[in-house]
Amino acid sequence: MKNFSIILSTVAIILAAVAIYSTCKCKAVPAEAINAEQLSAVLTQNPKILADALDAFEKYQREEAERIRNEKLAQFTPKINDEANLPFIGPKDAKVTVVEFFDFSCGYCKRLSPAIEKIVADNPNVKVVFKPVSFVSQVSPYQAKGGIAAFKQGKFIEYYKEVMSFAGRMTEADVDGIATKIGLDMDKFKADLNSDETAAALADVATLAQNIEVNGVPSVFVNAKQIQAMSPEPIQAAIDASK
Repeated sequence: MKNFSIILSTVAIILAAVAIYSTCKCKAVPAEAINAEQLSAVLTQNPKILADALDAFEKYQREEAERIRNEKLAQFTPKINDEANLPFIGPKDAKVTVVEFFDFSCGYCKRLSPAIEKIVADNPNVKVVFKPVSFVSQVSPYQAKGGIAAFKQGKFIEYYKEVMSFAGRMTEADVDGIATKIGLDMDKFKADLNSDETAAALADVATLAQNIEVNGVPSVFVNAKQIQAMSPEPIQAAIDASK
């Protein structure tokens, strides 16, 4: 059905383009009056008409999709920037908020993590909110819950650095080992990790990610505007532009 719609759209574009071309040549020919032979003749003589029309249509589709997505992001701005029950660094009332949707087991997220750490270090007046999702590996949910538990003891960034720099496939025992290494109270760590509040926080992140169409990680937002970045520079530029 989608392909059929595309075909119809393409035909409409061709007819409109030919009609415009004919009009410009002082031959006022309405689109509905153009037959297949005329259409073929015009396109054969001027193939660029079709290419230009399709390019214009594709540009329109991209711009329309971006407009719709920006409207959706604007609708969800408070939820995107919200740090409730999630790890964050910086002032709650900061003028600029950076949000990272990530998975602790995601290779690309690991590659981005030094950039995120630099953004945190270089921008003490910016709120950086960490929104973990859990779909890359079986240990992802445990890692995400561990991050929230570490935050409750004031050691999220230490946990983040250790997990993101871990070489090899991580297990739940490795997560516990990191928690011990950074000096967490393990009884509290386990209690917070397994709490209903932590589970609800991660469920809220998953729902938000679905609502704003975060289909891959890492996904970075600055004041609810998505930034394409695998280095600190684009994120910093967006921060500076928002101040």
